[in-house]
Amino acid sequence: MSLTSVKMSEEVWFTCLTHALSTETEEIMGLLLGDIQYSKGGNATALIWGASPQTRSDRRKDRVETNPEQLAAASAQAEISFICLPTCLVTLLLSLFHLP
Repeated sequence: MSLTSVKMSEEVWFTCLTHALSTETEEIMGLLLGDIQYSKGGNATALIWGASPQTRSDRRKDRVETNPEQLAAASAQAEISFICLPTCLVTLLLSLFHLP
């Protein structure tokens, strides 16, 4: 099933924007944390409530790569969010963002 909409918190939007503006000419990437909500009508909405900006491990202009330790830390962040949230929402690594 494909997504029909995406809802992103203001905090996540500003995190991504700040990351992009702080690097100016470099490409960036990061991970988006959240969950998928399915409605009875068959629609699927991505609910994004967290962002994990990643630092570049490769400085070549045509590469934007991260190291495995950063990915593991983001996965741990998702697991901690699941444990701490009182609403029993599952937190998944939904996607990555990449801006040239």
